[in-house]
Amino acid sequence: MAIIEPKQVEEVNNSLSNDDLLPVPKEERTWKTQNFASMWMGVINNIPTYAAIGGLVVLGFSPLQVIGIVLLASLILYGALALNGHAGSKYGIPFPVLARTSFGVLGANVPALLRGIVAIVWLGIQAYSGSAAFNIAFTLLWPGWAKLGGDWSFIGINLPGLLSFLIFWGIHFLILKRGMESLKKFQAYAGPIVYIVLIGILWWAIDSSRGLKVIFSQPGKYETFGSALFPFIAAVAGIIGIWSTLILNIPDFTRFARSQKDQIKGQLYGLPVTFTIFTFVTVTATAASTIVFGKPIGDIIVLLQQFDRPIVIAIAAIILAVATITVNVIANLVSPAYDLANLFPKYITFKRGFYLTMLAALFTVPWKLIENAETIFTMLNLIGGALGPIAGVMIADYYIIRKRKLSVADIYTLNGEYRYYKGYNYRAFAATLVSGVIALIGAFVPSLKALYEISWFLGVTISFVSYIGLMRIHPPVVSKDLVDRREVEIMDELEEVAE
Repeated sequence: MAIIEPKQVEEVNNSLSNDDLLPVPKEERTWKTQNFASMWMGVINNIPTYAAIGGLVVLGFSPLQVIGIVLLASLILYGALALNGHAGSKYGIPFPVLARTSFGVLGANVPALLRGIVAIVWLGIQAYSGSAAFNIAFTLLWPGWAKLGGDWSFIGINLPGLLSFLIFWGIHFLILKRGMESLKKFQAYAGPIVYIVLIGILWWAIDSSRGLKVIFSQPGKYETFGSALFPFIAAVAGIIGIWSTLILNIPDFTRFARSQKDQIKGQLYGLPVTFTIFTFVTVTATAASTIVFGKPIGDIIVLLQQFDRPIVIAIAAIILAVATITVNVIANLVSPAYDLANLFPKYITFKRGFYLTMLAALFTVPWKLIENAETIFTMLNLIGGALGPIAGVMIADYYIIRKRKLSVADIYTLNGEYRYYKGYNYRAFAATLVSGVIALIGAFVPSLKALYEISWFLGVTISFVSYIGLMRIHPPVVSKDLVDRREVEIMDELEEVAE
């Protein structure tokens, strides 16, 4: 299939494309194995991930059980990411454009908008959480920082907190100043530098607890296989759920891959390998805190505050906070920038989408959202739970229905193969809706709560199967001109092979 180059933009529908949405030219696909590996280092090696893993220890899992949970979850995640990232690498297209093949050229705006809303709100929340580490560091380095502004406050936040947030929020602009290329350079340093802090924490944990044997001999509350089985599966689903949104928009990154092998190997080294190493350090430190302080401390910032070394704590907090910016950019900033560009391609480029996303995140007033964290997190988790079924539809469409062969030209026209009925493929929406209801019903019906705890697995599996069934039972009508064009393309491919 011919790949559309940016210079051919006049040949496609202007309401469906701009330079940022068209396939990345071969010469601009420069991301190597190490770039994808360092990307995942930045996504994983940070404060929120530490809190998620440490939280499993606090919930009663033994250190070895937590390592098993994360290893299994990361392998499943890696498989889904590599699968959905294949099209991005092969065709050079981003997530909202790839979604057109399954949801329709206009219908793709719906999953893209859902993904964008979740990302924008999380962008603000993560930015505020990271700025809290900045605030602690600034106060430790300069005690007078905490007294700035006196009793002054703005919508519930004092001056030191607001300044810390604006500084942390502003750094995001530097990361994407020159687009994806500047992100590639930043993450090459941000991810690995965290190991300075991790090595120090690991050293303290082993030394203060008199060895790894003492740490890993601590039992969890699930002592038998039967009692641990479902909580273990639910914990695996929970860890996957944290990163499930990236499964959708991984093509936003793999479209810059130098080769398919680079994205597959890079994500393997960066996700299962890095995640397991990070988990080992986290559970070692959290379990050691139980021995040293009498209770497990699953928050790395709280753990650092137990030590009487302000300068060391401040430097560590700043390093961890800067690393948190990487996950915020990758998970919550790149996707909505592309999603907004896909919604209004004639007016919004990736860079404009980036600025609009940052502005929207600022106006979510995240410190107020966190005041009622239970409600906002429930809403976000419900919307996020609907994204799992979308991934199931996309993977089923690309591998089973299309067999990894896309007509790229038709992705950018209202009259091609992916127009379906008025630009919408009802089969994709029906599969997403049915699987989403089944996966999320446990959030509202107490007796079905077990379903909600494994919602990601349910959503992906049911949507995958139901979408294939609907496409087989009621396949889209293909016009004669499309059939004729396919025959010409097949003949062209055969001639290329023969040559």
